[in-house]
Amino acid sequence: MSYRILEPAAFFRGKRNDLERRSDGVWSCGALLAEIAVTPVRPGADKIVSRWTNTGDGELFLQPEIRVASGFVYKSYLIPGVSYNGNGWGRGREPKGLCREGEPWIFEYRRTSLPSCTISENETEYMALMASDADEASLRSSCGMEAAADGTMIHRLLYPEIERPLTYSGRDAYAEPQEGFLRLGPHETFRAEAWILTGKPVFPRFAAANVEEEALALLGKPFTARFSTGEIKDLCSAFAFSLLQDVGGKRLFSIGLSLNEKNEFRLNEGNEFGWCGQNGMYARLFLRRWDETGDESYKSVAVGVLDAFAAARGKTGLVHAHYDRWLKGSGDVEDTCNLGYAILEFALCWKFLHDRGEDHPEWLDAGRDAADYLIGQYSDVSGFGKAWNVETGECLDPEGTIGAYVIPGLAALYRITSEEKYLTYAGKALRLYAKRDLDEFRCTAGALDTYCIDKESSGPILRGALALYEIDGEKEWLVIAQKAGWYFTSWMFYYDALYPAESDFARTGYRTRGATSVSAQHHHLDPWGALVVPDMLRLWKYTGDDGWKKRAELLFANAMQNVTPGCGRVFHDAKRGPGAQNEGYLHCRWGSEKAPGYCNDWLVAWPQAFLWHAAAEIEDMLRDP
Repeated sequence: MSYRILEPAAFFRGKRNDLERRSDGVWSCGALLAEIAVTPVRPGADKIVSRWTNTGDGELFLQPEIRVASGFVYKSYLIPGVSYNGNGWGRGREPKGLCREGEPWIFEYRRTSLPSCTISENETEYMALMASDADEASLRSSCGMEAAADGTMIHRLLYPEIERPLTYSGRDAYAEPQEGFLRLGPHETFRAEAWILTGKPVFPRFAAANVEEEALALLGKPFTARFSTGEIKDLCSAFAFSLLQDVGGKRLFSIGLSLNEKNEFRLNEGNEFGWCGQNGMYARLFLRRWDETGDESYKSVAVGVLDAFAAARGKTGLVHAHYDRWLKGSGDVEDTCNLGYAILEFALCWKFLHDRGEDHPEWLDAGRDAADYLIGQYSDVSGFGKAWNVETGECLDPEGTIGAYVIPGLAALYRITSEEKYLTYAGKALRLYAKRDLDEFRCTAGALDTYCIDKESSGPILRGALALYEIDGEKEWLVIAQKAGWYFTSWMFYYDALYPAESDFARTGYRTRGATSVSAQHHHLDPWGALVVPDMLRLWKYTGDDGWKKRAELLFANAMQNVTPGCGRVFHDAKRGPGAQNEGYLHCRWGSEKAPGYCNDWLVAWPQAFLWHAAAEIEDMLRDP
């Protein structure tokens, strides 16, 4: 076993007390008696059971702590969904390092994608300490880490929910610490289970992949999808129609609906091709819907959307992805996420109608012009960059993994045109982002308003790697795809957290399992994982690893669980229409005084686009396995 159990500790009235050893596995401090037993369950997975007994006649209010030291010198560490080797990359003020002003960080379990989980590793060994979800007492916990003088890592598991020295309460914002305590009556015992996981990382810095595999077996309850693929397509298309608005004589999809002063949902200004607005993806899905139903209204909307954005090109050939801003002349800067979506969706939509005898060359031209410009500006250091002025061609920000969004579009263009440059630059970019970022187990700099380690920028690496693997069958791409999948699902919740009966989560039955945390700066959950469901299923197909199928099922079931049914519903005293779903699920003390367990009221466009996309891709796979 590459770890050792250290003397436990207990906090009484804010003061830490190390317990004294009485015999093997037994320690005490005053009236408190602690017993810790470790039982091997299978190779690499040991169950640790702690019992804390009040042997006196008075009450004890305490925070007991288990401490386990790794048996090796660590090189990197991880608290999944919270701290990626200390969150050193980025300009944000999210929790960084192991400590704040010398005091170790402690995070409660609801903030972490694996419950109160801490991981340390080097090239040949890893160790993880993780709370069990076998019962409420075990789950309600907190975690932290301390670097020992000898280079090993001390993993800490505390009870119950505690956050110190401060609580990360909003983007770059902090609140007072949260101090939960256990109450032990006379001669009362508190018992909790946890897991110690050890082994060799599947790849250097990828011990999280090993721990995730264990979590699939050790945590969680079954989670079945609420709607069929056909039902989810119907609901998502209904919601999409509710987003349509007139913009300069064009019918485009609004970025979403929010509440007005009368507590009624109204369309927001903003018409974005990709990212949050997903006009391009909705256009492709509307073309599919027309093909399935023969309803010309779907095709009419799709063609109108694509024609509008194809005409909104800058002098460089790059697309003005925010149509409303282009009309107003108020913004020429676009991020490579939107530009990547433009390349991809223009290519896919052109091909869809071309295969049915209808040509729209301006769509293909729009995708190719954007791709050609970015290829011409490609850097072996920064790839496709983060932000561009579509009129001047200036790269305003070269940083981050976000440029990987260009890769799937390049692969699609290669399939259509057979031009080698698209395949060449897709491969060059994929290798760059994989080696520089993914191999460090960090992907970075998603939206223009975010500058941190995040989950979303790993999505195009996953999709792009699979696209290249399907083109040439090179194993290198499949390995990158697996790494991207493991990284992405390190942000996925493998368990269901607990919430007060009066919370939104408890009242609606919302489950955290299968949800994804957003980034190191944004500590809330979302249904973004729906987008990668088809990619997870492809990984399952190509590797034979059932773990990818299980992850896909959890992501899909979670993403649709709060979708409004066809009859609509009232939530927060406001009527939501069919297919609507809010974007943010505040699972920990972050973002609102109503958290944890609070759902926001921002009915943004992208969740239903991603769900509809996943449902359509799943149906394609079932038809053509």
